[in-house]
Amino acid sequence: MTTLSDAAKVGVDELLQSDEDQLYEELGIRSRAIAGNVAVSASFMPAITANEIQAMGAMDEVKKLGRRIFQRWNREAYHLLCGTEAEDEKDRSELRAAFGIGRSAVAATLTGMLVSSFGLAPAIAAVIAALFIKRFFQGAYEETCAFWKAQLA
Repeated sequence: MTTLSDAAKVGVDELLQSDEDQLYEELGIRSRAIAGNVAVSASFMPAITANEIQAMGAMDEVKKLGRRIFQRWNREAYHLLCGTEAEDEKDRSELRAAFGIGRSAVAATLTGMLVSSFGLAPAIAAVIAALFIKRFFQGAYEETCAFWKAQLA
C-alpha cells in the first residue's frame, strides 16, 4: 500500500461501518461542506459540525446529491480498476494485491488511487471507495470486476 492509502485507511475503516444510504448521505454532506469551505476537502475524515449539516437543508436532497456524485464516479472507478488501459496497470496491480489483504485494504487503496489518478478530494474519494466496497466487493478481484461490469449495464 502507498502512503496515501495508509493515510486513508483510518477514515475508510470508519466509513465501512455505515450502510449504503448513510454513505450516500455522507457523500452529499461532504460535497456541500466543501462547497462552503474548500479546506474540508483535504481530510479523509473531515470535521463537519451539526450546525453545518443542519444548514444544508433536507437530508433527502443531500442524499440524492450523494447518489448523483457516486453515479458520476462509478464508471470512472470501474475503468481504472477493471479496465485494460496500459497506463492504469500499476494501479490495477496494487489493487489486486490489496484484495488478498481484505476489504479495508481495497477501500484504502482505491481511495488513494482516486486521489492520485483523478485529483479527487480525499473527503469525497474515501466515501466513494466505501460505497464501492459495500456495492461490489466480492472477495476476489476477478469476481468483483465481473459483478461490477454487470451493474454498469
